[in-house]
Parts: sequence; C-alpha cells; structure tokens
Amino acid sequence: MTELLAGGVPRLTRLCDYVRHYAEVAPGREAIVFGETRLNYAAFDQLVDRCAAALQGAGVGVGDRVAMLTTPRPEFAIVLIAAQRVGAIWVGLNTRYRLPELRYILGDCTPRILISVGETPEGRRFDEDLRAIATDAPPVGEIVTFPEPLAGVSRSFAQLLADGEGRTLRATPPHADDPTVIVYTSGTTGQPKGALLAHRNLIYCYEQVSRSFAGKEPIREDLRILCNLPPNHIGCISEMLGNAIIRGGAIVFAERFDPAEALELIARERITLFGGVPVMLETMFAHPAYASADLSSVRMIGWGGAPAARGLVERMMRTGAHLFTNYGLTEGGAVVSATPSDYDIDDLCDTVGRPDDSGDHRIVDDEGRPVGPDEAGEIWLRGPGVFLGYWNNPQSTAAAMTPDGWMRTSDIAIARRDGAWTLKGRKADMFKSGGFNVYPREIELALEAHPDVAYAAVIAVPDPQYFEVGAAFVVPKPGCDPSPETVKAFLRERLANYKIPKTIRIRDGLPMLPIGKVDKHALRDDLAASPADHS
Repeated sequence: MTELLAGGVPRLTRLCDYVRHYAEVAPGREAIVFGETRLNYAAFDQLVDRCAAALQGAGVGVGDRVAMLTTPRPEFAIVLIAAQRVGAIWVGLNTRYRLPELRYILGDCTPRILISVGETPEGRRFDEDLRAIATDAPPVGEIVTFPEPLAGVSRSFAQLLADGEGRTLRATPPHADDPTVIVYTSGTTGQPKGALLAHRNLIYCYEQVSRSFAGKEPIREDLRILCNLPPNHIGCISEMLGNAIIRGGAIVFAERFDPAEALELIARERITLFGGVPVMLETMFAHPAYASADLSSVRMIGWGGAPAARGLVERMMRTGAHLFTNYGLTEGGAVVSATPSDYDIDDLCDTVGRPDDSGDHRIVDDEGRPVGPDEAGEIWLRGPGVFLGYWNNPQSTAAAMTPDGWMRTSDIAIARRDGAWTLKGRKADMFKSGGFNVYPREIELALEAHPDVAYAAVIAVPDPQYFEVGAAFVVPKPGCDPSPETVKAFLRERLANYKIPKTIRIRDGLPMLPIGKVDKHALRDDLAASPADHS
C-alpha cells in the first residue's frame, strides 16, 4: 500500500515523480499559468521529458549543475524538473545580481549549462553580462537564452527543446538523499554560500507546511498558488512550486511583485493560496486597489522570513482566509515550524508556531546545553530536513554542524510552555547595550505595534558609553507621519530603557535584498553616510 502524505497525496521521492503521477491520473488538470500560456499536467510532463532529453544531449549527466538566470515563469519549472529527471543539480541566479555576483556563483558551481532570460519586465537586458561570462575561464559549458538566441553566444531555449524531440531519455533511479538544488545565500556576511539540498528536503517542506492546514479543509484539487518570488529563493522553489506540484495544483507565475498586479491576478486566476515576506503583504494590503479587490477565492495566506505586524494580521484576518506563518531556513528544509490551525491572533503575531515532530530540535545556550521554557537560546536541528552541506565549502559545512549531527541555525528563540517558538533574532544580530542582551526583532515588533508604523528595521551601532545601541528605520503607513519623538515615547511604554533605539529615522521604504528581506548592511551604510541625521 502506498504511503500517504498530508492531504492524501502519495509519498513519492522527487518533484519530477509528482509531475509524472498527475500526468497519468489527472492529465487535463491545469499545472502552469503564465499570461496567455496554460499547461495541463500532460503537456507539462511532455515538455519536461523533452527538456530532460535535450539536457542529456548537451552533455548534462548525474551531478552536473544546470544554472538558470530567470524570473518566475514556466521555463523555470520546466528546467528544474527536467534537471531532476537526469540527476543533475539545478542552481538559481537572481536577475538582480550584477556581473561580479553572477561570475562568483558560476565560478563556484561550474555549471555544464547556463539558461538565461534575455530581459526582465523592468527592462534590464543581460546581453553584455552573458557576453562577458562566455569569455570567462573556466567557461560555462553552454549558454541558452529565451525567448531569442544571443548572436555569437547562445542558442534559444526553443532550439534546446527541439533538440530533445525524438531523443530517448535515460532515466535515473530516484533516491531521496540525492542532491537536487543549490540555493546560494544572500551573502550578507561575506561571499554567498551554496546550500546543497536533497530531494527529501523539498518533500519535507510540504509535510511541514501542510500541518498548518489540518482540520481546515485547506488543500483541495483546486489549489492555485500565486508565485512571484525570485526562483533562486527557497520559498519559490519549495513552498510555492514544490507544494503546488506535490498537491497536483496550479502554479500561477508573475515575473515580478507589484501589489496592484498581484491583487488583479488573484481575482482573475481565482488564486486560493498566496503569501510572501511580510513587507510584500504589507504593500498589498495597504495599496489603494485593495479596497475594491476580489479576494473571495483565497482560502490561505501565509508568510515567513519575519513576523507580520499586528495591524497587517488584522487586515488579513478580515478576508476570512486561513492564516499561517512559519519559521524556516534554506539549510533546514525551508520550513521547520508552523502555526497549527487552531492558533489565534496573538500566536500568529508573537510566535512562529510549533516545530515539527519528524526531526530533532532543541534550543541551547552558548555551551550547547538545552535551555528551559521561556529562556532564549540558539535553535539546533537534526533530521530529515537538514541540508547536505555547503557546495564546495567543507569549512563552512563543518562550522554549521556539530560532531554528532546537529545543525547550528544561528537563530535565537524562546520555547513557550505550550511548545510554540518565539523568535528573538539572529545570533549575529544580537548586541549588548550597557551589559544587557538586546534582540533587534523584539524592538521591531514593538515599533510595528505603533498605529502609524507599517514596518521597521533595527541595527546595532557603536556607542562610547554603552558599547552598542540600537538605530531604528521606520516606514510609516500610507497617510501617516509619525515623528521620531512620538515613536520613542511609544516605545518607552513598552520596552526597557536599554532597548530604546538612540537613533530613529523615518523612511519612505527600506533597501531590500534580492530574496525580499531588509538589507541591514545598506542601512549601516546609510547611517555612516549621514550620522547627524537622527533624533
């Protein structure tokens, strides 16, 4: 008897196995939507086979890397799943990367083939970057572009697919521990590291997310997920594309995130599940188009990467959708804890749910000893969600793992007595002010509780008296104009005096990393450039 995952889907080994499964049992079910392009599972499966055969014809074999520079669109899904069918390792590149970043990652993963979009919706073309990459040593094995070839540099993706017609695909036997994806970190603490993920990691993510839906009848055959995250982001690969494919749902691609466009797409395509990082959701629910938006099809809204402000959660609750948040990291299988279906608004705002019960987890002090309930410590993980290691980087892998197999996440959390986790921030972000430990995320949550504040970010800066103090960057809600003085007064009623930021800056927006998180290095540069501009 076939083992079943949550939602009654069979337990298979790879995402490509699920594409084949639904092509056989529900061939006419819609799988991919992108503008006027609509593919059912039968057509999706055929394109994947053709692409996989073409990759083999181009010399791609087991363990070879297939790099892809693209926005969220059908080619991304086709190539990722095709790479799985030939046993290759897919590597995502963000279209916001500049040439030095592209060169570093390509030089690190040495792909057999690079497949690239020619132009982004914002008008950035990659002709010159690709011409430069084509002359690098060691060179990328082959460059393919879409929709058009680049003269003297590449052939088109259509030509690649045509090469797969009539070829016999040499299938690779599935194994859950085989590597399938490299996800490069954002590089906020140095050069990016490539987290090597196995097939089991992508299946594990589905299992953890689906726990949030138990008893809520959340996942039916009409699952339709909006995907507008960068394809090199684990949330795009695993939580969006992966969950849609495992459930046999449709993935609706949008090449960029635009709040008005997202709201319109949700209505037109009858999206049932969407999500992202809280900054994205905040801009959607604060946009003037939200007042008339049709969200009647939406059954689930999720977020991760950071807690959502209470005001945002309250607005999302008014949609009637089931809300869920989670905590995860690329190296831990994307999702490690999630909010169960019976959580209330306090739990959604203040916790990241409960950790899963299929792997080991603990919260420890600096000596690796487990701490008690309501004590802050670092999250350690062990089990099926933990990654295979960092590509070509044994030193970083060794630093992340203990000798007995625990992965150090560098994330600080408190376990409540009911088992739910409250995140305090990154171990590297914590700073000492006057001898006290200060967690920036605690201050950010307090700032976001202000009725005029949409979201905020806090960093540590040197101070001659207290060693370090906080500096806060605050983005107001539309139509609001809080002053640094009123914000500080608000915080004094909620936080100890050593947690109050010495500097508060009001900003129209915050610099973002390609993965959708606040770029705190850029905030430090901002502060250094104009140190006198503070309250």
